[in-house]
Amino acid sequence: MNKPTKYSIALLALLSLSNANTTDLGEIEIISANKTKQSIKKTTSNVTVITEEDIRQNGYASVPGALSTALGMNVSQNGGIGQKDSFFLRGLDSGKILVLVDGIRLNDPSTTNNTAMIEFLPISNIEQIEVIRGGSSSIWGANASAGVINIITKNGKKDGVSGSIGLNGGSHNTKGGELSLFYKNDKLNAKLLSSYFDTDGISALAPQNSEKDRYNNKNIIAGFGYDFTDKTNASLTVMKTKTKGDFDDPNGGGANDDYSNFTTDSTNATGIISTKFGAIDTILNISRGEYDRIYFNASFGKDAYMATTNEYSLINSYSYALGKSVLGLEYKNIDGYNKNIFSLADNGFSNRAVFLSNAIKPIEKLLVEANLRYDDFNEFDGKTTYKIGAKYTLSNDFTLNANYYTSFNAPSVYQLANTLVGTTLKPSFVKGHDASLSYKDYLSLTYFDNKIEDDFIYTGSWPNSGYANNASSEKIRGIEVLAKSNTIADRFMFKANYTHLIDMKDTSGTPLYNRAKDEFNGWVEYFYNEDTIASLNAQYIGKRHSPFGYPTSPMPSGNYTLWNIDITKSFNDSIDFGLHFKNIFDKDYQTIYNYNSEGRSVYADVRYKF
Repeated sequence: MNKPTKYSIALLALLSLSNANTTDLGEIEIISANKTKQSIKKTTSNVTVITEEDIRQNGYASVPGALSTALGMNVSQNGGIGQKDSFFLRGLDSGKILVLVDGIRLNDPSTTNNTAMIEFLPISNIEQIEVIRGGSSSIWGANASAGVINIITKNGKKDGVSGSIGLNGGSHNTKGGELSLFYKNDKLNAKLLSSYFDTDGISALAPQNSEKDRYNNKNIIAGFGYDFTDKTNASLTVMKTKTKGDFDDPNGGGANDDYSNFTTDSTNATGIISTKFGAIDTILNISRGEYDRIYFNASFGKDAYMATTNEYSLINSYSYALGKSVLGLEYKNIDGYNKNIFSLADNGFSNRAVFLSNAIKPIEKLLVEANLRYDDFNEFDGKTTYKIGAKYTLSNDFTLNANYYTSFNAPSVYQLANTLVGTTLKPSFVKGHDASLSYKDYLSLTYFDNKIEDDFIYTGSWPNSGYANNASSEKIRGIEVLAKSNTIADRFMFKANYTHLIDMKDTSGTPLYNRAKDEFNGWVEYFYNEDTIASLNAQYIGKRHSPFGYPTSPMPSGNYTLWNIDITKSFNDSIDFGLHFKNIFDKDYQTIYNYNSEGRSVYADVRYKF
């Protein structure tokens, strides 16, 4: 038995002795389970919620940093903050994870696999992150076969003018700030959120004493909402993000800032009108995303990646005594463009869809959820997906939960424009199921199993190379364990999560890279008083392999433990302060072979609320 497994069993045994009541998860509302607001307990989906308090208490400097500690999530990074991330949910890659900000789709179709560039998202303006684990195409359509990450930004909580001003900084000449302004009355709700982040960074490539790769991020979010009546309201939200930085190339220029750097510019906007007719709630949503990324390489020149997405949806929900039904109609148009020294690619597709979701409680102890969706595409065959889930309360203490689902992934416009000669890409398909046993709100064990058919792979030898559907199937299955306690003796709280991938294989024998076989996160929080909290966090990442060189060879990475200490203090209702010590034992480790990760560092932040 390996060390993380032993630690997990020991901690779970300790926690199971506690009979203290925990925070009622029913108090938390989410919208990512069926596109309407509901209690977290009224879905059979497996959900993790990261709150604003979690982000601040643990000193997360980035969205990938926060997600890396969520149950089922695994993040690897080509260097420090701002460098390209590979992130996985239950072992499925980022092209199979739908990422939203306030309902705006962030998956960039100009990337090689439809991934969302989460490394460029600022974290200071986030109020809540919802992570739905398990296939969600029956609600969200393409590229949600691993699950959904829904990021919700801050909103005003009280009438009149309110807001906050924050400053942060620390190691590697890191500095930043945030400004939040809110205005709210009985009709109007407006917000303006802005953030700035700048760091000299670390060298992306080993060794750590090489040049530093700088990173800069500027973000602004403006939102406006108006209640015409108590049943009808409208809102408009616009988000603008600009970044610039350096990156390193292990196969060319190495650690050389004059050799490679990047800029990004993205604009996302969404408009929503919602109204209520008796027991029916209707939501009309129109959104647009524009993505512009430029990567400069001294040997190969400039790579330009541009994409636009336009989405329209009409969601109708009906609440009745036994549950809730949701009917959705959607249309998407996706276009992408890529230009480099080798090629000029321009491609896109449109997507029409209809879905129906029902969640009912035929008896008090049983919740049944069923979803059915059909997606029609102009470039490839349509897909039907579904989910059937049930949650049964065995007793006052134990709950049994199970889901069976199908999902699919559409190829990115980059993949469509760079297919293997003589090949026509079709969507990949995922069949999966999971089952969970929970004890109250502080102990759960989940088994999951996913099979992927026709996944997208890059094959052949240049110049006769390109994307094709994998003739071999992929299978990923594993377990998730979550445990937490309430405050013990008014001083301590424990929480932990553990993910183990039992199988992670391609039937042809091709490695599935960058996925850690084991990941353990544990926290001990100490409440000195109601205003001062200290937290000790340990994170263990098990063995994994990274692709390296030409031809690609599997190289070992992972197999390390990091320790962090975070201290937060509220001086009064207006001022709070945080001090964060990261990698306190200065562990030298690599999440991806040949790429650096941050050594011992310290950061501080202060915020004034008004």
